Amino acid sequence: MSLKEIIFYGDDAFFYEFPDNVKIYYAKDPISPIEDKEKAILNAIDNPINHDKLEALVNKNSRIAICFDDVSVPLPLAKKDVRAIAIKVVIEKLIKIGVKKENITLICATGLHRKCKPKELKKLLGNKIIKMFKDHIFNHDASDENNLIILGNTEEGFEIELNKLAVESDLIIYINITFTPLNGGWKSIIVGLGTYKTIIPHHSPEVLKEGAFMDPSNSGLHEVIWKMGRTIKDKIKVFTVEMVLNNSFYKGFFKKIYSPMKDASKKVPFWRRVALSLLRMMPAGIKASFRKKMKAGYDLIGVFAGEIEKTHKSTLKLVKQQLNVPIEKQYDAIIFGVPNVSPYNVNSTLNPLLLHGLVLGYLYNLYEGMSPLKKDGIIIISNPAKEKFDKKQHPSYIDFYYDILSKKPDIFNLKEIENEYLQNETYLEKYRYHYAYHGTHALMIYYWGVLGLLNTNKIIVAGAKNDNVLKTLGFEKAKNLDDAITKVLEYKGKDCSIAYFCIPPIFVAELKK
Repeated sequence: MSLKEIIFYGDDAFFYEFPDNVKIYYAKDPISPIEDKEKAILNAIDNPINHDKLEALVNKNSRIAICFDDVSVPLPLAKKDVRAIAIKVVIEKLIKIGVKKENITLICATGLHRKCKPKELKKLLGNKIIKMFKDHIFNHDASDENNLIILGNTEEGFEIELNKLAVESDLIIYINITFTPLNGGWKSIIVGLGTYKTIIPHHSPEVLKEGAFMDPSNSGLHEVIWKMGRTIKDKIKVFTVEMVLNNSFYKGFFKKIYSPMKDASKKVPFWRRVALSLLRMMPAGIKASFRKKMKAGYDLIGVFAGEIEKTHKSTLKLVKQQLNVPIEKQYDAIIFGVPNVSPYNVNSTLNPLLLHGLVLGYLYNLYEGMSPLKKDGIIIISNPAKEKFDKKQHPSYIDFYYDILSKKPDIFNLKEIENEYLQNETYLEKYRYHYAYHGTHALMIYYWGVLGLLNTNKIIVAGAKNDNVLKTLGFEKAKNLDDAITKVLEYKGKDCSIAYFCIPPIFVAELKK
């Protein structure tokens, strides 16, 4: 029986009647959240995994760096941010032990992302913490030579350069949200507090093509990061607090209007069809504003604290319990609805380069074991693919897209361009002082899609609005989903296999090798 199901299309969504031969996969239902979050966080801190307790690690004179993830996780941001709760609990614990307030510093671990704005930091930390520590709250700056320190090199010669303020503290307490298997563990330290020279070794296309980065045990990215972490583990003191969220993407009005049907016997309520139609008729600016204000219902389902590696193992078990969905087989084509939401356009625009990274990077890599897409399979995406950029947040993206990507470069031969973007004074000034992404981030988001580039045959964009975007990215146009599916049948044969991954909420496709 065919099923009418919700599918996203940029800042819109609609119901589409999928053909009978399309297999639909859904995320698992959200795991019930922890009711007393403060108690759960304090209990994890007081019972650390393979680590001394805080009482044995610090005293009244200890200098503490509390580091925390930036606004790129979770996606979108939750209405109630558990980082604020965890940091409050940690600070109360430290003060109870006797640590002086003036010895506590808070660092937003942005890596090469843009720095968090004051309003965003207030959301992550809460008003009380902002007022108490206003002169002790910093964004990591990967280009501030006065606040960086080299800790050593891996056997391969990869240099490890981190935030000096954090490294020279008596203890780093890292507050992490492990939103997917990609997050957490040594990645929090190495990437969040790292610099270009420390991040590029595992964000290079040569490494990123080695296994899906959502499958840590088979990922080249994670292998290099863990080698770096183990190289410096005796040179810094780290106490990690990892928090796992459920996948409760939809909340309130958004849940009523956007949540999947999951039942072919049910008819789509008339009011939902009308509401989605009315939303589609709104001006683009209003719809974008609507998206930016959206907050997810993600909630805390687990907290683990202590030594990085053992703690992260416990974290990943719970992440897998929530996110992993068994997949029957590999498919010739997979369909994704693609909203204008990525980790790198919070309060901004999904530009073409981010669309590339979202589809060939994040969505393609959302698997453990074997890819659910056959080698040289086809991805269909539902997105308008507009040629629009945020000049403030993504200045280097604009230049890379028009000057470099339009010439169809070899993804493995961009080192010269990389060095130019690294040394570009305009990019550097905008990154350091005007909330722009680091100049080299444009190349890294292109590299992020290398595994998808190497293993897919075509990306067909249903409902694409801009032919130049498709030409530049190497994607193919389809008028709508009907047309896109027809094209797949022409390319792969009438008996080919097609699946629709109903995302969001996200899930990790698990297909055993």
